[in-house]
Amino acid sequence: MIQLTQCPICNATSIGFFIKTTAQMHSNKELFNFDQCAECKLVFLNPRVPLDQLKNYYTSHYLPYRGAKAWGKFEKLVENSQQKLDLKRVNRVKAAHTISSESLILDVGCGLPSFLKACKQELNCKTLGIDFSDEGWKDQSAHFEGLDLQVAEIKDLPGSLHPDVITMWHYLEHDYTPLKNLCYLKSISKPTTKLIIEIPNFDSASRKKYGKHWAGWHTPRHISLFSPDNVELLLQKSGWKVSKLLTYGTMDPYLLYWMSEMEQKGINWDKNMANEFWEFVLGMVLFTPKKLMEKKSSLGIMTVLATPQ
Repeated sequence: MIQLTQCPICNATSIGFFIKTTAQMHSNKELFNFDQCAECKLVFLNPRVPLDQLKNYYTSHYLPYRGAKAWGKFEKLVENSQQKLDLKRVNRVKAAHTISSESLILDVGCGLPSFLKACKQELNCKTLGIDFSDEGWKDQSAHFEGLDLQVAEIKDLPGSLHPDVITMWHYLEHDYTPLKNLCYLKSISKPTTKLIIEIPNFDSASRKKYGKHWAGWHTPRHISLFSPDNVELLLQKSGWKVSKLLTYGTMDPYLLYWMSEMEQKGINWDKNMANEFWEFVLGMVLFTPKKLMEKKSSLGIMTVLATPQ
């Protein structure tokens, strides 16, 4: 385990204990510690799992890698839901930047690369997806044919890449060196490059409601839990200027509430999720009135749009 003595954003040494949570979406319920910086209020995992051991926490219990298949007979319905999410993300990109056939969209932490497939189909542009593992696509090469997908880190990207749009859909909270990586991305960007980041919002209603069971901890995969002020500070320090900060995202905040409820119940995450489906749907319907408030007060997700300074 790697112990930090300074805040990874502002380098302050005044850090202290915030909370202990168990490993989430995992069979082993070992405890992990989160500290908070007294200066910028960043909450971060400390100590953290060594990178070469992190793969042990992406097992059959990890629902995002299982995808729609985890829902058994309801697989097709869940697939349709994923397609709608991908289209929302495509529209977020279109709103941020004019896209042509020569435009390059770089998706960092692409996981299951259905978003990039939607970009290819809807925008007819160039795409590149990177992740630390090929678990999200290795068994579906035919489904994602024509996409440039690489097992790589940000530092492996060539200086000549010059992406037009960089997307991070729930990646930044996993990043072990966010300041260093954002600096490098800025160095290979065009002056017109748009950076789109969607992350859990530590300063949100769901975190305050669920405490140690909040799914936003995603322990121990989430390294940093950001709030609006400290994510803006991180971007400023790495050479980016925030153009817009939204208290919501493309991801339905109900998912955070539902996963938090499941963590509270102690669900077995590697089971067939079909038995949970109708209760999940009912909860989503009942949650709908709350979503009307997400543009005023964050329910659990935030979006940051930035350009190079």
